Amino acid sequence: MYKKMAALLLAVALLCGCAAQVTVQRIPAELPKAESPAATPTPEPTPTFTEEQKKYGSASLLSEPTVLVSVFLNDAARGLTWDEADRTAAVQQTRMAVDWITAQAESYGVMPDLICDRTEDGSNAALTRSYLVQSAMRGGEDSDESTAFIEEMDALCESLAADSRLAVYGTRHIGFLFYLPISGTSFTMAHYADDGEYFYYEYSCLYRHDAYTDGERESPATYAHEILHLFGAPDLYEGSGDPYVDRALIDYVAETYPDDIMVSTYEDDGTSRFDVITKEISPLTAYCLGLTDTCPELEQFPLLTQVEPGVFRRELTADTSDETADAWPGAVAA
Repeated sequence: MYKKMAALLLAVALLCGCAAQVTVQRIPAELPKAESPAATPTPEPTPTFTEEQKKYGSASLLSEPTVLVSVFLNDAARGLTWDEADRTAAVQQTRMAVDWITAQAESYGVMPDLICDRTEDGSNAALTRSYLVQSAMRGGEDSDESTAFIEEMDALCESLAADSRLAVYGTRHIGFLFYLPISGTSFTMAHYADDGEYFYYEYSCLYRHDAYTDGERESPATYAHEILHLFGAPDLYEGSGDPYVDRALIDYVAETYPDDIMVSTYEDDGTSRFDVITKEISPLTAYCLGLTDTCPELEQFPLLTQVEPGVFRRELTADTSDETADAWPGAVAA
């Protein structure tokens, strides 16, 4: 897992294709200190989020209605922009991913309501935006995006969430899909219960091209994989940052659920499909998402009993291996 800075730097967000300019107040590095009598107590801060929100983050559970806002990032100064064809393809692949997630959830008796742009070209101004990025985008196989980029996306989430145009959808749950016009390995910035009210807004960074293929687009299966991270689905392969996903569980899943979308988004021959998603949500992943209240693996893998559906945690109460301190807390790799 990557790690995110412990403090947010709010930046000015300029929206392209929108009539209004969204401005976020910049917080100075050090606030001026006002003199006051020593006996005056410091008032307790007013909580920004409820306890439930601080536990789940902005996207919450897959069973709850959730708005997915798509944002196409552009860096015109470096010639990194989305053309109409690629943008339309990304919108259609997102819709395919959402429809697949919905069908898979329904097979477990859950009717999710994922609200996304249903137009052919992403023309719904409330749900699909364009944005001029101020910080550089890196991409590559490691997708080592800078702290400045992550902070800018955090601030952008906060400003977009306050847009009154989203109120018409009548839900307080929201996730963001950021599309980067470069090659990389898509990842998701998930909220952890340990974060409390910090890093509340959850988002996936989706690259135009897959860094592990020869200029091929990211697949709809990758989009679905990343969207499921927003709702608590763990990676089930080597390198997973979830404390209950150990070598024994990884080997078990590879043998028992080889087509689980949280194991791999590629076909058996290493290629990607763009016309259909051939993967599945296994009973284990369904349990982590809250689509079912049990799974066959609970007795064999006791750490799974500590999983709270839809909630990421960095540590469990039982002894787990030491985690490596990475750069961004809250990121889930593709």
